[in-house]
Amino acid sequence: MSRKSSKPFWAKNYKKAAYNRQYYFKKKMQDKFASVAIMFFGGAVIFGWLFPSHDHAHKSNITSISPKSAYAANSYLNDTSSSNATYRPDFNCSSDHSKDSIATMLCQNSEAAKHELIFDQTYYALRQVVGKDGWKALKQEVGADDTILKECLDSSKSTSPQNIPQADPVCYITHMDALTDKYKSRLYGPSLEEASRPIEQHIALQNDLIALGFLGGNAQADGVYGESTRAAIIKWQKSHGDSDVTGFISDDDADKLSQEVEKIAPSGGNLQSSGVAFSAPEPASNSSTHNDDSQSGSNFPYYLALFAAICAALYVFVKSMQKKAYQATWDSVSKEIFSQKLNLQIARTQKLTTDQYGTLQTAAWVREINYFMETRIEGIIISGINNPTLRQKLRLNAINLITEVASDPLPVNTGSTAYVSNPSVFDTRMSPFDYEQHCALILSNAGWDAHATQKSGDQGADVIARKGNVRIVVQCKLYSGTVGNDAVQQAFAAQNFQGANGAIVATNSTFSQSARQVAATTGVILVHHTQLPTAAEEIYNRTNDQPILSTLL
Repeated sequence: MSRKSSKPFWAKNYKKAAYNRQYYFKKKMQDKFASVAIMFFGGAVIFGWLFPSHDHAHKSNITSISPKSAYAANSYLNDTSSSNATYRPDFNCSSDHSKDSIATMLCQNSEAAKHELIFDQTYYALRQVVGKDGWKALKQEVGADDTILKECLDSSKSTSPQNIPQADPVCYITHMDALTDKYKSRLYGPSLEEASRPIEQHIALQNDLIALGFLGGNAQADGVYGESTRAAIIKWQKSHGDSDVTGFISDDDADKLSQEVEKIAPSGGNLQSSGVAFSAPEPASNSSTHNDDSQSGSNFPYYLALFAAICAALYVFVKSMQKKAYQATWDSVSKEIFSQKLNLQIARTQKLTTDQYGTLQTAAWVREINYFMETRIEGIIISGINNPTLRQKLRLNAINLITEVASDPLPVNTGSTAYVSNPSVFDTRMSPFDYEQHCALILSNAGWDAHATQKSGDQGADVIARKGNVRIVVQCKLYSGTVGNDAVQQAFAAQNFQGANGAIVATNSTFSQSARQVAATTGVILVHHTQLPTAAEEIYNRTNDQPILSTLL
C-alpha cells in the first residue's frame, strides 16, 4: 500500500497531483469541440451570405433582368401607389424577433414598416448633414427618442408563451411620424428635398444608381441611403461635373437621374440589373439557366477555398482574443496577489501551526487561501474571462502563486554562526527585550519617538511612543503559541496608567478568540509587529479627528 502524500493540497503541483491524464484529455477535447463549433458557425454565416437560400431567390423571382425589364421595374416603382406596394423594415425579418414586439409588428405590418422607412429617409439625410463627427451624438439622440415607443406596447395583449406585450401599429406610426417631423425640421435645401420625396420614388432612384453601375450590382434598393449609397450619389454627381457635390439627390438631380435611365433603357444600352424584387412577365430561357448553373459549378472550388480560409482566420482570431483576455486577467490577478504579499506572509505564519504531537495543521491556512480567493481574486477572474476552462486554470495558477508568495519568509537572521540577538533584525530566537527594542525601532522608523521600558515600572507598557500630541503604549509578545487575553488586559491597564491615547499588542504569532473579544471591548489594537506603523497611525488620526483607512487584520 503506497504512502499518502504528506503535502497539503495547496503545496502540490496541480498538473501532476491534483488532476490525472484522463481529466486533461477530456478538457482538451472539450476545447477542441468548442473551437470547431465556433468555426463552423461562423463559416455557416459566411457561406449563407455567399450562397443565398432558395427561399430568398423564390421571393425575389428575378435575379438578372434585361435592360428593358430594368427600365420597366423603375417605371413600376415610380407609378405604383403605396397602397399596392409591400414594405419591409430595414432589418432582416427572417431572424428571430419573437422577444421584440416592435420588430415583430414591423415584419408583419407593411404600413408601419413604410413609416419606419420614411423616418430612415430623414435620419440618413440628417446623418449626411452632420458628418462623421456628429454620427455618435445623433445616434444617441435617436436612441433616447426611441424610448417613447414603449407607449405602443399593450401589456393586456400578448402573442407568445412568454407573455410579451403586443405592439400597436397605429401608435407606432403616430410616434414615428412625429419623430420624422422633428428631425426633418433641421434639414434644408437638397437634404430636405431628398427627405421629403415619396418613399416609392426614393427606392426607384436607388434602383437607378444600381442600374447605371454607380451602386454595386449586389446592392439592394431598400430605401436606406447609407454610406455606400452616398458614395454612389457623389460618384454620379462627379461624373456629370457638378460643382456642388453634396451627396444628396435634389429634385433636379432626381429628374436628371431618371432621364438618364430612360435614355439608356429603350436603346438597349448596357444597363446593369437593378436588383428590384418584383414579378415581371418575362420568360427565362433554359440556356441561360444552364449557363448560370455551370458558372456556379466552376466557382465552387474557389468558394470552398474561401470558406476554409475564413474558418481558419476565425479560429485564429478567437484563439488570439482568448489568449489576450487570459493574459490581461492573469496580470491583474498577479498584481493583486503581490500587493497583498506582506499580509499573506503574516497570515501563513499565523495559520500554519503544529499540534502537541508535532503534526503540521494546515486547515486554517487552507481556509485563509479560500477566503482570499473568494474576496480578492474571484471577481477579477469572472470579470475578465468567460471560458469555464480558462477560469479554472486561472484559479489553480492563482493558488500556486499565493502559496509561493506567502512562503517567502519574513526578514530573519539566518547566519550559520552562533546566533547573537540583534534588535534591528527580527528572529524568533531573539530575547524578549530585544524584541521590545525591535518594535520600538519599527515605530521610530515610522516617525515616532519610541523607546523600550525594560523593568522600569511602567505597568505593562513594553514600549512607549510619542508623536506630536499623541502618546501610545505597546505590549510586545514574542510567542511561539497563541497570545491570550492577559496581554490585552495588561496593555489596557498600561494605557490608563500612562494616560496614553491608545494601546497596542504586537506579536509575531496570532491571538486567541478571547483576546480578540477583550480587545473589541477595551479598544486595544491587536497586530503583527510589522503592522505597528499602521496601527500607531490609526490611533494618531483618530485622536486628531483625521480620516482613518485601516488595513489591519
